[in-house]
Amino acid sequence: MNAEGCQVARLEVASFFGSIYNLIITGGGFYQFGRDPGSSRSWTCKGEEKLFRISAQSSLRFLVAEGAQEVAECSKSRFFNDYEVRVFNDADLKLIVCVFIALSLLEHQSTYIPV
Repeated sequence: MNAEGCQVARLEVASFFGSIYNLIITGGGFYQFGRDPGSSRSWTCKGEEKLFRISAQSSLRFLVAEGAQEVAECSKSRFFNDYEVRVFNDADLKLIVCVFIALSLLEHQSTYIPV
């Protein structure tokens, strides 16, 4: 929700067992977010003819890349559930925030494998 109370994005569980989320951006944009099957330390977000790769640089730092270009990074507080998100190169802020919210939700699922 934005400051006026309007919905700007929605996350839906597409598959609880596969830890897949649908990210729906108000005004246009449908993406699927889930673990990269080839790695326990990376995830993908696909949709709108784009592919983003999210990789854990450490247990507290994550990078988002579109192709070869880094578009965002997120650092997690060591002691609290606080995140600092930096967006580069005019990346879609709503999408990037949804990606990190989905990643945070996965961390709290019993099926999540910590990195």
